[in-house]
Amino acid sequence: MHNIYIATVFAGALVFLIMSVLLILRYKSGERSRIFLSIIVFFSVINYFLRFIDLLNGNEPEFVVSPKLLLVAIFMLFSYILYPVEVVSPGWLNLRRIIKLYSLWIFLIIVYFISLWSGVEYTTYSSLIEMLPDAGRFDVWFRLLLALIMFSPILLVLYIHRTKLYHNSDRIWIKKYTFSFLLNVFAYVLVLMFNDDILHTLYYYVSVGCSLYIVYLELFDRLIIKSTVTATSGNLTPEPPSAKVPDVDIPVLNEKSGTQQRNAVLIERLDTYMKKNNAWRDPDLSLNMLAAELFTNRTTLAQALRDNGYENYTNYIKKLRIDDFLNQIDSGQSTNFQEAFFSVGFRSRSTALRNFQQLTGMTPSEYFQNKNDLTEESLLQKN
Repeated sequence: MHNIYIATVFAGALVFLIMSVLLILRYKSGERSRIFLSIIVFFSVINYFLRFIDLLNGNEPEFVVSPKLLLVAIFMLFSYILYPVEVVSPGWLNLRRIIKLYSLWIFLIIVYFISLWSGVEYTTYSSLIEMLPDAGRFDVWFRLLLALIMFSPILLVLYIHRTKLYHNSDRIWIKKYTFSFLLNVFAYVLVLMFNDDILHTLYYYVSVGCSLYIVYLELFDRLIIKSTVTATSGNLTPEPPSAKVPDVDIPVLNEKSGTQQRNAVLIERLDTYMKKNNAWRDPDLSLNMLAAELFTNRTTLAQALRDNGYENYTNYIKKLRIDDFLNQIDSGQSTNFQEAFFSVGFRSRSTALRNFQQLTGMTPSEYFQNKNDLTEESLLQKN
């Protein structure tokens, strides 16, 4: 069992290293969340590798309920808070705010060093259960307090502010991340409570599995939408919707103007607004939102779309997204079909492929292959 434990620790360190490198390689300009997550994962690489070296050299690793390892665990848990904060509010985190988030941990570190300076001796225990009978002593209740504080980041994850003005994530992603985070914390608490090699080994599998799932969500599931945010010394101040005013002057129509003329003007305003803001890239965009931006109602806007050749709002947005997708691939702005689909506003790969085939009659691979063949044929004919 001991050899399995050593192999598990080494495999965990290797998997965490691969995840960290992969996140760095998939980093794109403006997506700091991947950098945050990569650094956090690399902390686990260091922890696992140091424990593996101790085990390989025959040294007995420090018990997880030692004050040092409890403080390291709290540091890791608070680090995992930085990632969802950056996801939900891109650009909000700066050095001052990061220090604030770590302020409790910094305070605990200071208390720990003061206790050592005061001559407090921390008795060796193998589990929380074992130290409960001595809970009246400072070295014991301080560690019990550290174990309890480990649950505080859970509250922050559960109640992270989510405003509709940010479209860098959705509630489903928050729920998935929270579930993985909670599972990891509760598994670690079990390890703290019971000193058992089998339980320790199983925890490493749970920890690696949860981290793998979080990295998978970041790379392949979460939709990354660029949003304009102004970070001030206080709270985030997104650009208010009221500040978005179409550049095009709204013609004044007399009462005798027909419905078609009014709808033509409305569509012109709609096209101007969409091109100026790339609004179709927002996966949460709806007919109601567009109507509010154009100072009209959804019924009028829907009728205007039909009068101008669009079957409905869905087809209108679908065409804009597919056109944007084709432009990104043709221009070389993106070489990955999936990332390009997400960047133009699709929520899932399957929906994007279905819509693409409905409009072009082909898959993306077939479309671009056919386009290349036609280009080569045209060049041959000219020569």
